[in-house]
Amino acid sequence: MMEIEELIRMDKEIYDKAKKSITEIKPCQQCGWCCNNKRILVTIPEIIRILKHTKKKFSEVFVIEDNKLSVSIKTKKIDSKYYCIFYDNGKCTIHDIKPFQCFTYPIIFHPAIFEIHPPKSYYGKYYVFTCQSPYKGKAISAIEIDDFELITTERLLFLTKNYDIQKKLISKNELAKVVEGVAKIERT
Repeated sequence: MMEIEELIRMDKEIYDKAKKSITEIKPCQQCGWCCNNKRILVTIPEIIRILKHTKKKFSEVFVIEDNKLSVSIKTKKIDSKYYCIFYDNGKCTIHDIKPFQCFTYPIIFHPAIFEIHPPKSYYGKYYVFTCQSPYKGKAISAIEIDDFELITTERLLFLTKNYDIQKKLISKNELAKVVEGVAKIERT
């Protein structure tokens, strides 16, 4: 339980840093492009927040990936495309507590982003990220390079700890029971 409390603390610190550091240049148009995804991976603190918020069971919301390491939000089929189960009529029904990767998009806190969709650098001080949606009116966000590097480093350390704990719990078939138990404790 102490390990999970530590993950929750780390997650909150990183989330708060990202919130303070990201500048929205052009707001999200809520086109649903980023919700049209077969896998929105989540961490233990995010699972707990979502269970607490939705008051649902783990099996109703999440799926353990075949690698027995990752957990993702279930999807639903809409017009032959798969969307996050929390996508409803162009809106996120868990917007206030959505996962980090959803909250920070189009900024992606991972070193591999420079190979996939490199951000633009301005004055050697800021990275500017643009949504990869094919639609007009794409979201644009900026972050100072130093903040991006710090948050990316902290996030990767957090993910390493999270996946170590998650893998252990999954291998013992205890993940659902543990996160549901913590979500119930926090609800009261």
